[in-house]
Amino acid sequence: MTVQNTLIIALSFLCLVGTMNAQQTGAPPVEREYRLQALYRAGIAQNYEVVEQSTVERTHSDSSKKTYGRTVTYFVTIRCIESMDGIAKLVVNVDSLKYMFRAAGADITYDSQKDITPKNFADLNNYIGPLNRTFELTVSPYGEATKVSGEQVDFWRDYLMQNSADIDPVVYTIWMQSIDRENLLQYGDLQKRVIPGLRKGVDSTWEHSLTTRIDGAVYEGKATSRLASYTGGLYSLITKDSIPARKNQEIHVYDIPYIAVVQDGGVVVDNVLMLSTSGTINELTTITKSWFRASVRNEVFNNRATTTTQWKLMGQYQW
Repeated sequence: MTVQNTLIIALSFLCLVGTMNAQQTGAPPVEREYRLQALYRAGIAQNYEVVEQSTVERTHSDSSKKTYGRTVTYFVTIRCIESMDGIAKLVVNVDSLKYMFRAAGADITYDSQKDITPKNFADLNNYIGPLNRTFELTVSPYGEATKVSGEQVDFWRDYLMQNSADIDPVVYTIWMQSIDRENLLQYGDLQKRVIPGLRKGVDSTWEHSLTTRIDGAVYEGKATSRLASYTGGLYSLITKDSIPARKNQEIHVYDIPYIAVVQDGGVVVDNVLMLSTSGTINELTTITKSWFRASVRNEVFNNRATTTTQWKLMGQYQW
């Protein structure tokens, strides 16, 4: 073997050893993380259009079925009156309501900007309660609504409680639930605990509480969300999970003149939230497939609903 060949072999060996050492000692690339937090600025208001579309099928114990569809459109204004150390105080007002309901034997529409008085239709009253009854939310840096209050809401709630003996139980339940915490948060709290208020990398996940109201029933439990992508100044946060129905809750369902009690149920949630780098929620789209079994007197029925709800930012302004 020549001296030249010996040198080439030696140099090749040293290169191989160097490469192996680099692979063993080199640190992996640092994954980039982003601060995912909704930011509110005092004196800034946001306008959202909220469109909820539902198709419902109810099956009774005799196998008879009742189907109906509903489209509800809210225009909601959210004003930040104070923001300090990540804690924001928001004033929420449902400015207007458009309502369309269709079923065999029923075709009901209502537009709060055109109709002087709401029509006497029980299902509509489920959505009338928050209309132009301003309420306040206190939101933590981690997206939790820690306080929900409002003079107009509290006054109406107190009035109903004081006069409950003179009000039909179904009417009382409908109006009380239309202004309860879950219903106010359903349309006024866009975060839904999905935004963690923490630094996360793409494809990382986190667990959080999730509560939603669908066709009158409340579903609540733990869900997992994921930072799916970051592109064009927008974070895409996805929630795909299932949560159970709140058992033993009393609800009103269309075309049943009595209060029903939920025995069990659940919902599959497919949620996409678009958050800008400035901390503004640009859009939230939720598709749910829910079901519950309920009893009313001696009757037990099953209710299934497919619902698409979209919150869309229409504009921001200084007030």
